Amino acid sequence: MSMKSNLHFVSVEGNWDRSIHDKRIEHAAKILNENKSSLVIASGTYAPSPYLSFFRGQLGEYTKEILVNKYNISAMRIFPAYLFPYKSSYTIIDAFTNAVLIGWVSCGLKKRNDKICVLFEPSTSAFHGLRVETLNKRACKYLYDLGVTIEVVCSNKLLYETLKEEFQGEISRISEMKSKGALIDSGTWFDNGRKRSYDDLFSMKNDLALALKPFFNFTLSHIDTCLLSESERLVFTLSWNKLANTNVLLNKDIEDICLYVESNFNIDISDDEIFSVKKIINELRD
Repeated sequence: MSMKSNLHFVSVEGNWDRSIHDKRIEHAAKILNENKSSLVIASGTYAPSPYLSFFRGQLGEYTKEILVNKYNISAMRIFPAYLFPYKSSYTIIDAFTNAVLIGWVSCGLKKRNDKICVLFEPSTSAFHGLRVETLNKRACKYLYDLGVTIEVVCSNKLLYETLKEEFQGEISRISEMKSKGALIDSGTWFDNGRKRSYDDLFSMKNDLALALKPFFNFTLSHIDTCLLSESERLVFTLSWNKLANTNVLLNKDIEDICLYVESNFNIDISDDEIFSVKKIINELRD
């Protein structure tokens, strides 16, 4: 099996104000309904003390519920980024999580033999778009060395000139991030006293394994030893989405995911391959 089509990702960037967050979900849902092969990352965005959020818990869980119940987005298309092992989650680390999930699906977090092109559209508020776009471009920079060409664009972002006139605070934040030795230049920041990096491939693999752990006996060795083929990795990950978001994964669900992948990613999956991926998934659940 080989994935021939380009990949299209969307993310819902969290906001602790419900009306703002709902608009971001609406924008993402529009993209998802226009392109049935697009996949969405439900960013964690967990408010640390003393900040308050309308939702108790990680906003990704709320995002998932709204996408499924209001906009009829299939649970298999929603990456549960809220499962990543962070005490709090915010724009900088959400960009890291986005880059991990995109890297996992597009290349398995290792160098590809052939090139692939990815479109990534973070869904956020217009005034926040340029900062989110800048952060996610830096977070995804490592993918170029792995054979993945990625375009990151917030389609509804305000232009720099408009921000300068109406949202000077955003301009100040972006300028600070882009200054010499700062986040965009170095790729590093401190999270609860721990230095983190957008270029730390080991942490990407480790954090992904921890996010998968509640549902699958999936370890760093599985990532490093290429347990899954390219198409099997996609089916496996969408199966994880379905299981994590609904707490149910039947063999029929895996078959439906295979049909979705065949229909939307120009992949032919034989009966033997369906049997094989079912076997792998069920063995990893035991």
